[in-house]
Amino acid sequence: MKKKTKLFLCLVFTILLLAKIGVAAEEKKTNTDAAAKSQGPPPALVEVAQVIQGEAEPMVEFVGTVYYARKSDVAAEVDGIVEQVFFEEGYRVKNGDTLAILGSDILDTVISATRADYELVLVELEQAKKELQRREPLYREGSVSESAYDEYFFKSKMLENRSLSLKASLERLLLEKKKKKIHSPFDGIVVKKNTEKGEWVDDGGTVAVVADDNIVDIVVNVPAAMLKFLEPGKKLTVKSDSEKLTGEFLSFVPKGDVATRTFDVKIRMQNSAGLIEGMEARALVPSAEKTASLKVDRDALIDRFGQNVIWLAKDSAAKMVPVQVIGYDGMHVGITGPGLEAGDLVVVKGNERLREGQPVRIGNK
Repeated sequence: MKKKTKLFLCLVFTILLLAKIGVAAEEKKTNTDAAAKSQGPPPALVEVAQVIQGEAEPMVEFVGTVYYARKSDVAAEVDGIVEQVFFEEGYRVKNGDTLAILGSDILDTVISATRADYELVLVELEQAKKELQRREPLYREGSVSESAYDEYFFKSKMLENRSLSLKASLERLLLEKKKKKIHSPFDGIVVKKNTEKGEWVDDGGTVAVVADDNIVDIVVNVPAAMLKFLEPGKKLTVKSDSEKLTGEFLSFVPKGDVATRTFDVKIRMQNSAGLIEGMEARALVPSAEKTASLKVDRDALIDRFGQNVIWLAKDSAAKMVPVQVIGYDGMHVGITGPGLEAGDLVVVKGNERLREGQPVRIGNK
């Protein structure tokens, strides 16, 4: 009986001990969670720049179209049957690459005949010159008549002129044969194929269209009133998908659309984004003179839920401010927003993943 009582007491003690340990663990977990909640997200490492007072140009966004700046209708300089084609649409080619070869069978026979005539005349000319050289001293001594001397003299001149004529004809025929190979005029991409094997190509006929896709023009239709704010070489922002690019105003076509009273404006840029002719691109074009505004680095401006926003670093915490874009000035953008002041610290790096109120640690002080 005593043994059973002791066993029962041990069991009760063990249960009470386990219960106490469980309660302590739960309290510790609760305290840890509460501490974590009170601490919030960890500080984000950011870089900042000051909001400054300055000037910016008001801009209007126009939808435009991408065009290759340089495009060539590669033509045949001589006519003939297409024997070989070395390209397809979309092929990349380099300057001097052979695009097509025209047949030259008939031309080869003419070249052979002309070369034979030329070589024969050279032999006859050499003989005539030797005969003339033999008769010159005899003519001076009076042993040969003037008419006999003139016969060999003019024969030599005639053969010399004949040789020059045949040489020129042979060189022209060889050049024509060389032109039977049609080459790419520059590095680029084939955008159109105009011939196939077996087709006849006239001299001047287009074999292919090759475009240099390293440089593109963005063409936008702009109202006449805005043309005065553009000058050659002016840097303009171009947007394609989510990329922001920079181009230079090249020129405008001095012939407007009668219906819309707009003019084609060309913005030229390096094709670092791999744009293709026909794609849509949007260009920011100045619509007025520069005006006073607050300015921030362009990297400070991001899109959040379809709204332009910036993040301020205030009291070591992130604060999101919705803004309106007034215009651009080089690498800065003019903005307005509630509560913004010159001297505020705006986040320029590390702003993509910030949350409202998140602690921040400035890394470029």
